[in-house]
Amino acid sequence: MSVTTSTNYAGKYEVKELLIKTSSGSVLDLKNSVQAIDIYESIFSTSLSGSITILDVHNIAANGPIIGQEFMSLKLSTPNLEGQEIDFTDSTFCIYKVVAKFQASSNAQLINLSFTTPEALKDKRTRVSKSYTDDISNIVVNVLKDERYINTNKNVFVEPTQGIRKVVSPNVHPFKFITTLATEAISKEYKSPHFMFFENTKGIHFKTIEHMMTGTSHGPYSASDLGPLEKGSKKASILTEMLRIIDFQVNSNNDMLANIQGGMLGSKTIIYNKTYSSKEYKHFDNFNEFPRLEGEQSNPVFGTGSIDALGNTVGDFSDSRIHLHPVNTDGVYDTQHTNETLSYRYTPDKINESILKRQAKFMELSTGVSVSLKITGNTTLAAGEMINILVPTVGREHKNKNDPQFTGIYLITKLRHNFDQTTKKHEIYLTAAKDSFATSYPAPSNTQEPLGEKGKIRYY
Repeated sequence: MSVTTSTNYAGKYEVKELLIKTSSGSVLDLKNSVQAIDIYESIFSTSLSGSITILDVHNIAANGPIIGQEFMSLKLSTPNLEGQEIDFTDSTFCIYKVVAKFQASSNAQLINLSFTTPEALKDKRTRVSKSYTDDISNIVVNVLKDERYINTNKNVFVEPTQGIRKVVSPNVHPFKFITTLATEAISKEYKSPHFMFFENTKGIHFKTIEHMMTGTSHGPYSASDLGPLEKGSKKASILTEMLRIIDFQVNSNNDMLANIQGGMLGSKTIIYNKTYSSKEYKHFDNFNEFPRLEGEQSNPVFGTGSIDALGNTVGDFSDSRIHLHPVNTDGVYDTQHTNETLSYRYTPDKINESILKRQAKFMELSTGVSVSLKITGNTTLAAGEMINILVPTVGREHKNKNDPQFTGIYLITKLRHNFDQTTKKHEIYLTAAKDSFATSYPAPSNTQEPLGEKGKIRYY
């Protein structure tokens, strides 16, 4: 992040464009009337959403009119970050709801509006009933660009997938179809099943978590005190303020019960293909199968010691969650479909091979180690990107300045941009998750359940 002296305080932003095109065809320039803008994005959400509050002194709500059928062109920027704006001028937002109107004074009112993307509305209006023969990544692009369905003109970031598939969309909404394809897709580069379908302020994404990890991390953001002041100044530098965490909290540090029930630590798939077979997932055995956030230094976020007299760890119970999945394959090809020569040449779905790993990874992001931050905003941050967080060690006596477990690289899973005209500041509220620690927990030889004398059995 580069910030020059022309930015006179951290969090400064500029509304470069804010136009609302009403259902009557009139265009309202509300750049000087906006009071607050919030934009929400998440790797678990297929579309952006947000809200905007406008000060109405000309009764535009009635004269426009504004009724929840408007298009909104919006462009927001951080000074000195030209080319990295939040830019929705070529592809606009859709205002779909007038949330509330508040009387601000005898001659003014505040209007709160909800907005989303045109793609979100098109998704709810259309359904895909069609057969496709292609690799999954090309099918996704086809649905997103097809004029009958989503017809997006946004940047689309798609990771190539393995195998030619023959799939049928059974009259479902486009995003539902793509989300289903994400559960079956395997990355050509990483051999990973961890595909996500989501939108952030930079475009629409169909990619694996491993691909997200290849990007450069933002930061480091520090949860400690403000730090030294600028020489000859009574305040810290703008860059220091922009990299300081204003509010910080640990949301969860592993819910053991949820992780057991959800299959994150261990699970099994029973496969039926004329005969029965099974595949197991064990967290510690499969831990290094795919890249993790801390790279080669990655360690499990669980203790690896045995917990019972049989020597089992918390990751050795594959019967915690069981799936049944039928397949039609000769071991290489899909035996459900033939090509024009009546040969089997299509790739079968790999759900039986991927469901356990995908289930475990998503639980790591949702019920594993996660933190919430409030930081000074800039328009470069987005959901699906990595952030480096420095968490100071608690207490007076410690070996390390920063907490060895919670300091490190996180993946931003949810993010809210807040632009407030009252404070003239842009702030970001985000949630970030971690799938590994840079240092491991100690693994003592005896971490078994402490048991006293056995209880007596009495019959009545």
